Amino acid sequence: TSVMRTALAERALKNPDIIFWADSRTHIRHFRNVIIKPNQFEAVGLENPVPGDTVRTEDLRAIIIRLRRVVNGPICVTCGAAGMMVSDPEPTVVRGVHVDDPIDITGAGDSATAGAVLALASGATLPEAALVGNLVASITIQQLNTTGVARPDQLLPQLNLWQTQESRVQ
Repeated sequence: TSVMRTALAERALKNPDIIFWADSRTHIRHFRNVIIKPNQFEAVGLENPVPGDTVRTEDLRAIIIRLRRVVNGPICVTCGAAGMMVSDPEPTVVRGVHVDDPIDITGAGDSATAGAVLALASGATLPEAALVGNLVASITIQQLNTTGVARPDQLLPQLNLWQTQESRVQ
């Protein structure tokens, strides 16, 4: 509700050392002074995307800059297999981990949130937290027909895979 969002905004301003993270499918633009995590479609206001839809990087970068000003807080946009784009303050792409099919993306955004928030609570920067979120999501999407989980011992091998993939891109 708007009362809850206002209360969160006030508490976030009074407690800058506490992580306030918002994820709302329909009201993400109404949060203030917190980290918001829309997906790429929510960020640009696209409702009911169809499989295969994407948002151009330039468009996403522009909207993230505007959202950061409006929200007065960091932005963390999930972009599916492409990873995340974060803004704290400048937009930065944190590429995802490519995993082979079959995959089940149900809950991937929640997995990414869990990993990212835990990383932030451990002192990570927002780009570092986005990477951890990407690693966690890349693990959970490989678990079919169930709510995926990621164990700490699975993160290092996934990080090694991501580093190998990154070395090929650069």
